[in-house]
Amino acid sequence: MTDIMASLGLAQFKRYPEILKRRREIIEKYDDLLAELDVTPMKHYDQTYASSGHLYLLRLNGKDEAFRNDLITKLAEKGVSSNVHYKPLPMLTAYKDLGFKIEDYPNAFDMYRNEITIPLHTLLTDEDIEYVVESLKQSLNELN
Repeated sequence: MTDIMASLGLAQFKRYPEILKRRREIIEKYDDLLAELDVTPMKHYDQTYASSGHLYLLRLNGKDEAFRNDLITKLAEKGVSSNVHYKPLPMLTAYKDLGFKIEDYPNAFDMYRNEITIPLHTLLTDEDIEYVVESLKQSLNELN
């Protein structure tokens, strides 16, 4: 890490409580707005743990890779950036070349096949969050 990167990091530490607070507000708003959909969000908080809230991952219950990829495309058409955040290592070329096969890691593939990550950053307004959720609902309806 360069000195400049370190100084930026130190400056961010001063804002960290504020960042965590806003992320939690966003996560709670997403959780409330998505409750009626057939999706399962990653749990960020309970009595025994608290997440830094840097990602909002959703499982698309009962869906596969093709559906998920179509959903990502539909959301992009509406101006909402989404992606697959974690691709299992055995699916990456370097690991394939070493002989790893995704078939040997069914749990990793199961977590990957219907996961989507939607926007979560502290510059999102409540209106932005509502737009993301409305776009997600519309896109799901268009694909079902």
